[in-house]
Amino acid sequence: MLPVALAVSVLAAGCTGSTPAPGETEAAQATEQSSPPAEAAAAMPVGPLEMDAAEYWTPTEADGDIAVVTAGGCQDDGPCPAFAVISGETAAAANPSEAFFDDGVACPVPGTQPSSAELLSEHEATVAGHSGTMHMFEITCADDDGAEQVAVPQNQWSLETDDGTLLVVDRWSFDGLLTKVADATLVAS
Repeated sequence: MLPVALAVSVLAAGCTGSTPAPGETEAAQATEQSSPPAEAAAAMPVGPLEMDAAEYWTPTEADGDIAVVTAGGCQDDGPCPAFAVISGETAAAANPSEAFFDDGVACPVPGTQPSSAELLSEHEATVAGHSGTMHMFEITCADDDGAEQVAVPQNQWSLETDDGTLLVVDRWSFDGLLTKVADATLVAS
């Protein structure tokens, strides 16, 4: 009985992960080689900000005072993850403590647009190295008939600069945007 128990314990020890099973080494190496590369950051002008951009960011042509960054690889017929940087007269006319919707950025559900907002919180935040404000909203997205389809968070940063108000609107919860907004720099006008 002892030799059988000893054999079982030796085999069980090989299943703990300390010794790879045949073929596991090659599979692990293939997985490591096919893993996406680490995200590289490059400076990207976005309206009056220069931000460390993620690899997947794609700037779109600014529409007046609104600069939009989308996630690359979006389908033409679907909503595209995006955030907007609003400045100039458009930002000056906005109330930073109210959710901004006229940014040209859709909701995450196809065929819906932001229709209403509830303020969840307001607190100080760093925007481009300066003391600004962050408002967090719950946005209701509705279809063309006004039927509510989904509620999503919207983070909205505001900063008063020498050139006027600056708003950053994120309805898609861009990964790491909080840090990128804080670390951005204001571009001299």
